[in-house]
Amino acid sequence: MMTAGAESPAGNADTLAEAQIVESIEFWMRAYPRRWREARGQELVDVVVDLAGPGARRLDPRAAFDLVRGGWATRWREHPLPHNWLLYRMVDRRIPVAYRSWALDDIDGFWYPIRRFLGSAWPVFAMVLITSPSWGFGERPVWSLVMVALMVVSSMFIRPAGIRSQARLKHVAPRFGEVPVEGALVPGDVPRQRVTARSGLTWAGLVLGTTGAASVVAALLAPKVVLTKFQLNRPDMGPGFGWGSVVAPMGGHRVVAVAILLVALGFGALGAVAVRRRLGRLLGERLDQPYRALRPVTASGKAGILCSAMAMMGLIWLEVSGQIVFGLSVVPGTVALLLLPGALVARLVTRGADAHDLAGRDVWWIATRGRVPRIDPPARGLRPQPGPGPEGVLIQPHGPTDPPYRATP
Repeated sequence: MMTAGAESPAGNADTLAEAQIVESIEFWMRAYPRRWREARGQELVDVVVDLAGPGARRLDPRAAFDLVRGGWATRWREHPLPHNWLLYRMVDRRIPVAYRSWALDDIDGFWYPIRRFLGSAWPVFAMVLITSPSWGFGERPVWSLVMVALMVVSSMFIRPAGIRSQARLKHVAPRFGEVPVEGALVPGDVPRQRVTARSGLTWAGLVLGTTGAASVVAALLAPKVVLTKFQLNRPDMGPGFGWGSVVAPMGGHRVVAVAILLVALGFGALGAVAVRRRLGRLLGERLDQPYRALRPVTASGKAGILCSAMAMMGLIWLEVSGQIVFGLSVVPGTVALLLLPGALVARLVTRGADAHDLAGRDVWWIATRGRVPRIDPPARGLRPQPGPGPEGVLIQPHGPTDPPYRATP
């Protein structure tokens, strides 16, 4: 016998079935452009749920195919013409007005920094291929390919937010003399994006800890080291001062390498004491930040941190296996061990404090300068057309065929 207020099993089953069919629809709707889904996605979900009928848990193959076909057809209609796309991609020419929605999707895409780098660096790659001697099969230098791959991957994590902001202002912002459209994104002051202290310190501790531990492993296990010898008045040089590099077994140099890393860790521990005192004294005196928006580390930022850690592990493996001499990992390892104690202490202090509005930049400012952080000025970006236009200016209403704009860039 059911108690009062208890839900029936049939009601629970219907709710679960509806949640599953919505999840299935949203999965196949990824074929549509992101901006289109944000503007009209819920309407399409409601229509497909009604057509699927009661109790449906998954889309049948025909309905899924229709969604994918409609999504790719929408992408094709919004995609620039070949010559417009080629000029946009290769020489960064401003995209025509009709394709701004596509450009905004492209700029906000995860891989946009790499696409922009490849589009702007193609003349360099072309010159290298033209001027390089002909290579036979299997004769292509491995290290040249590795360097190109590292350049392409590193472009993903070098100022991605700044690159996207500049691209939005160039390709999405209305041009001078253009008729304003209701809801269009126009240049203006927007909140400055900052990473939260909790997220930033967590990921900073991860990369610093990985780098420091890897450098210690290399110092303990690497079989050979590169040494720099300084000489005065060498016979082959005559009077004067010179130096040279030689490769030698680690031997007693292992103690020197480990000592350098331990000294860096010791200085880092002393700095952590100062960091704790400064944070405890100044965290409560921070000023309000009206022009700031906090966010966690982005997906591209996390990918950059993981790639950095993997690159460091690869370097350590090369040094430990003897394929390269020990030495390259000393500098990043020393810096990491110098900063790691302070980052861990800052993470512990901010966890216990009221840090919901605390940015990682505030922690760095207080820890390194011992002063209250300044107020962030607003950033330049895009925002929706604010309110009615000036007197005498007609605002064109947003039509059903106009590209959809989301509320914030």
